[in-house]
Amino acid sequence: MRSRFTGLALLGAVAWLASVSAAVQTVDNEAMNQPDKVSWQLFITANTDAGGGNAVFEAWASDTDTFKLNPAFPTTASPLTPHAPIVPTAGVQAIQQAGSLIPQIPPNPAIGEEARRNRPAFDFILQNNLYKVSGLKAAFGTSISFPPESIEAKANWLPIEAVPAFTNNRVTLANVPTVFHVNTGSDGKRYAMVSMHIISKLVPNWTWATFEHTLNPGRCDILGCIDHFGAQTAVVAANAQPGQGYPACTKTPALTALIASAHWDKAFANYCLKGSQTDFTDNTGLDIRLGNSVTEDTFVNRSSCITCHGRAAWDQNGKATSPAGFDPATGLAPLGPISPAWYWSFTSPPPIFAGMPGLKRTATSADFVWSI
Repeated sequence: MRSRFTGLALLGAVAWLASVSAAVQTVDNEAMNQPDKVSWQLFITANTDAGGGNAVFEAWASDTDTFKLNPAFPTTASPLTPHAPIVPTAGVQAIQQAGSLIPQIPPNPAIGEEARRNRPAFDFILQNNLYKVSGLKAAFGTSISFPPESIEAKANWLPIEAVPAFTNNRVTLANVPTVFHVNTGSDGKRYAMVSMHIISKLVPNWTWATFEHTLNPGRCDILGCIDHFGAQTAVVAANAQPGQGYPACTKTPALTALIASAHWDKAFANYCLKGSQTDFTDNTGLDIRLGNSVTEDTFVNRSSCITCHGRAAWDQNGKATSPAGFDPATGLAPLGPISPAWYWSFTSPPPIFAGMPGLKRTATSADFVWSI
């Protein structure tokens, strides 16, 4: 009887495991298992036509809409207002260049950037008073987590007159509006979008993706380009010499089908996924890097989207603990996992763990959101 019962139990366990396996396959988490596919879906969603020549993300709340006395989500697309990107100081650049960590190419002074967030992300910031210093002070020591529907996008823009020279004259000024997505800034000037970061809270530590225009001269420089969903050539190695340009990122049938149903500015089909990131390290412990040749110009080699944003934090006075994201101990952009030293002071040697004696909070995580 015992043997028969054990056999029946074993059969039941096998059947249960089979049903679990089938369920897991059905509920496949594409954000983790097919990140490049999800990156493209997010890119198409953010850039769907919103009317008036604007993409959907251009009708989201900008930092100006969000971080003011009375935040208001725009009812119509607010004007494009690009500002100078946050780049390393001259001293940090000198340190990196001395270590041969980055190419000795100065950033393009004409490049501007602007960050925007969708309604769920905006509402979370507003409802938790994270748009003002007093709210940050009150929230010090707490744990914040944006809702899964949250999306943020950061685009880099270049005046259309500067685009031909930027692309090594691979496009004429007359053709810029047909090849690049172009919009008008609050200053009345016309700007071309040359790159975009887009993040989503589909997973706890967000998904991270960066896109560049196919004509960007440094598109795959230093780190190469990787797109296992949308590019027929999934892995493109970096050129030996930077700034020379790359062949067009010819789209796969799967991405072509998505684009065919997209209601957007046709110029968006000329953008390429440089890479996606969902973790700090790979399964061998090596630091994962992801950097845009425009957004992270001058420190691409030390760029990790998720690690950099892991430094987004404030102290008990509501001030950023690392305003530029660079490790004050080394002067370099951080790589790898989040360090407890960014958020805690402690007297005991590693391992560091919650509840250990002498552990004292020094910073509060902004849930990877630098704009806070």
